[in-house]
Amino acid sequence: MRGNVNIVNSPDDLAVSQMTREQIINMVTITVRRDAAAYPEDYDTNLKEDDEGYIEPDYVYEEMIDQAALDRFGITI
Repeated sequence: MRGNVNIVNSPDDLAVSQMTREQIINMVTITVRRDAAAYPEDYDTNLKEDDEGYIEPDYVYEEMIDQAALDRFGITI
């Protein structure tokens, strides 16, 4: 592996890492996928694409910041 790898687990680690607040926020931003489709209460989640009654998932992607990671670094937004 090439390059310089720093492990940041605490505010003290952050202080010596020379990483900016923006870099840390970018690193802890994740994309979360959720299914926004409306399913009946008794929907069988084992149905396959060609099965009768199958409902196509409606995936929505959202960017979220992992607040627990920011808390470890002592960063507030």
